[in-house]
Amino acid sequence: MGSFATVFVSEGRGGVVLNQIQDPCKDAVAMLMKEHDDLLTLNSVCGGSSQFFQLPRAHGSYTDYYSFAQEVGIQRTEDMGLPPHALYVMQRIWPVSHWLATRIRDLFLPQPFRDQPPPQLLARLYLGNGTSRQGSRFVNTENFPLSADRIERLGLPADKIAAGMGQMLASINFKAGRDGRDIEFVLCGHPENPLSKVPFYECIDFNQMRPHGGSAIVIVSSMVSNDPYYPRPWSPQWQAFADAYLATAAEANESPLAQDVLQKVQSHWEEKHCHRVRLC
Repeated sequence: MGSFATVFVSEGRGGVVLNQIQDPCKDAVAMLMKEHDDLLTLNSVCGGSSQFFQLPRAHGSYTDYYSFAQEVGIQRTEDMGLPPHALYVMQRIWPVSHWLATRIRDLFLPQPFRDQPPPQLLARLYLGNGTSRQGSRFVNTENFPLSADRIERLGLPADKIAAGMGQMLASINFKAGRDGRDIEFVLCGHPENPLSKVPFYECIDFNQMRPHGGSAIVIVSSMVSNDPYYPRPWSPQWQAFADAYLATAAEANESPLAQDVLQKVQSHWEEKHCHRVRLC
């Protein structure tokens, strides 16, 4: 359950999920339909096998549950019991494989978790955090944070992940014209083979994206206010991120805007970094 929509998994229908609004007011319906349409746009201009991070596919939107049920042939006796509110259907994001979840449990979870089966989880790829906090008793196993040091301990390709983030963010910024606000980069399971041991990477969560209107300030605001997915200018992965961001922007003939964005991002983080150093 999110801030305005609830996600339901339809296990028997090809691994899809239904995103349904909680409050059927006009604004909420418009927001849900916008999220679906934005995902369709991203599928058409940012998707494809050349992307390191993949996008979930949008499968259709419906103004009410009964329209959806009629189209897919759900009989009243098989009704899923959902409220009659607007919804859209998208490809399911699978948890990381059992093999990789076991490694995460054994390497990073507190001792009480190590005597239990590995949790089903998505892992958030936080290259903006160089190291993880140690000793915490509180663990979110549904959205597990992987800082840069944890990514490397798992043997995952940190530089390729950083470049993939730059590629996807630039595609969203300059091919789709969206600011990328609050998007997420996660390690998950393969959508067509959830048993695969090969790590799979997806970009998800598009409900807060807005057109940026060619404004570097708008794009930068979205980048620096997001969770710490993107590497910082002083981190080892920054150059890979920046190079991929600029290369993808060049494909859309947006190199000057992309350079302006990166310069402003660097100035923002360097100023904050220097402020922390002075306080220490």
